Amino acid sequence: MLILDNVLLYLLIFLAIAAGWWLGRRDRRKVSPTVSANYFTGLNYLLNEEPDRAVSTFVEELEVNGDTLETHLALGNLLRRRGEIDKAIVVHKNILKNNIITPDDSRLVQLELARDYLLAGLLDRSEELLMDMIAKSGPLKNESRKLLLEIFEQGKEWRKAIEIAEMLASGTETEHFEEAISQYHCELAEEYLGSNRFDDARSALSDAMGHDARNARVSLLVGNLEFKQGNYQEAIRSLVRIKDQRAIYVPESLELLARSYEASGADPQALHDYLKACLEIIPSISIVLFLAERIREEFGDEAVAKFIADHLKRNPTIRGLSQLIDLHIDNTQGVAKENLAILRSFTEALVAGKPAYQCKSCGFEGKVLRWSCPSCKSWGKTEPIFGLEGE
Repeated sequence: MLILDNVLLYLLIFLAIAAGWWLGRRDRRKVSPTVSANYFTGLNYLLNEEPDRAVSTFVEELEVNGDTLETHLALGNLLRRRGEIDKAIVVHKNILKNNIITPDDSRLVQLELARDYLLAGLLDRSEELLMDMIAKSGPLKNESRKLLLEIFEQGKEWRKAIEIAEMLASGTETEHFEEAISQYHCELAEEYLGSNRFDDARSALSDAMGHDARNARVSLLVGNLEFKQGNYQEAIRSLVRIKDQRAIYVPESLELLARSYEASGADPQALHDYLKACLEIIPSISIVLFLAERIREEFGDEAVAKFIADHLKRNPTIRGLSQLIDLHIDNTQGVAKENLAILRSFTEALVAGKPAYQCKSCGFEGKVLRWSCPSCKSWGKTEPIFGLEGE
C-alpha cells in the first residue's frame, strides 16, 4: 500500500508539472506571476509530502478547468487512499463549485465524492449523490449502482441491495450479481429465522435458490428451517444436497445432519453411507472424525484407530494426527503415555490460532466462515482450508 501511495504521489507531481507547463505554454499572458508562484509553492509542498499545505494551495490557486481537472482528481484520490478523507472531500467539492467543467466530468467528480462519503461513513450523503446520478441520463450509471450496492451491503439494507443488483444483473456480469442476489435473500432468511418468521424465511430461501442453484448456504438454511419446524426428513433431504452443490461445505452441515437423523429415527447407516460418499469427493478430516466417533461406539478403539490411520496415509492432517494420538494415549501406560502427551501438546500448538477458512478471491483468512469476505466483499468465495493444517 505504501509503495502504491508513493507511485500515486509521483504521478500527481507529474500531472501537476504537466498542468503548469501546459497552462503557461497555452497562454502565458493569462497566468499572473502570483498564481504561477503559488502554483509552484503547492508543488513544492507535494514534493516535501506536506499534503495539508498542498491541498490549501491547489484549491485556492489552481484554477479548475479541462486542463487541470486531472490534477485535482489525482490529488483528491491520493488523499483518499492515504486515509485523509476530509481533505479529499474538500478537493472534490471545490471542483464541483466550478461551472466550467463538462456535465460528464461533473458526474465523474460526483462519483468520487460519493466514494469519499462512503469511506467517511456518511452513507446518507453518498446514497443521495448516487441516487441523483442514477436518476439522470448519462454515463457512469452502472458505476453508481455498484457503489450504491456497497452502501446497501454496509447498511444491511438487503431489499434495496436486491433491487439494485437485479438492475446490474442484466449487464455483462450476470452470474456475479445473480450469486450476490442469492446471498442477499439468504441474509433476509437468517433475519426471519431469528424472529421465527418461518413463512417469510421459506419464501426468501426459495428466491435465493432461484438465483443460484449451487448456493450451499441455501441448503444449510433450509435444513435449519425444516429442523426448527420439526420436518426432520425434509431437513435431511435439504442438507444432503450440499454434496452435489459444493461438497466442500459438507462439514458445515454435520452437526445439524446428525441431529436430524437422530430426531427422525432414520437408519444411521444411511448417514454413514452418505458421508463415506462425501469422502470420495473431498478428503475432509471433519467428516473422518465425525465417522470415527460412530465407529468407536460400534467397533471400539482399535477399529477407529485403523480407520483414521488409513485416511492419514492418503491425506495427512495435524487434526487427524491429534485424534490418533488421543486414541493411543487412552490405551498406553507409563513413559510411552507421557511421550504421547508431549507429542499431543506439540500438535495442538501447531494448529493453535491457524485460520480455518480462506477467500479464494483475495486470500483473506479467518477462523470462522463468513459468506461475505471482510476484505474484498466477495460473496460465497470463502472456503475451508485443506491441507496439513486444515481439513
